[in-house]
Amino acid sequence: MHTHKLIAVTSAAVLIAGMGTAPARAVPSPSRAHALGGSLTITRPGRPTRPDEADWERIKAAAGLRHMALEPHRSVRFRSFAAFLGLSELVTIHPLGPGRCATAVIYLYNNLLDLRDATPGENWKPLRRLVAREPSIHACARPAPRRVGP
Repeated sequence: MHTHKLIAVTSAAVLIAGMGTAPARAVPSPSRAHALGGSLTITRPGRPTRPDEADWERIKAAAGLRHMALEPHRSVRFRSFAAFLGLSELVTIHPLGPGRCATAVIYLYNNLLDLRDATPGENWKPLRRLVAREPSIHACARPAPRRVGP
């Protein structure tokens, strides 16, 4: 009886795992594609390189919180809390594909991590200078819609 139960559980696990995978497609070998006179192009669905509107708003909010936290007159607790709120915004965005926007968001995230661990008496001038030279989050902005001429 124990063996039949084990087989049933294993079979169910294999079926469930198999349902989550996409069917494989045959891809011609590079030599065969070249022999046929074509080029081999392998495409796979990727992540968007720019966020949707809701994610863009979250990124802007996180950048605004970073800006507020880096102001000279802010307390350590304020810096840490503002960074916590900014990180909370960033962890809710959808994954981005590689590109300038993803790089800018990574820098923003790392800056917020530094600010979250703020300690009394810490010098924030180097981070302010670094942020000024880092990639801008405006790489994530949606392009303005094109106007169609008359």
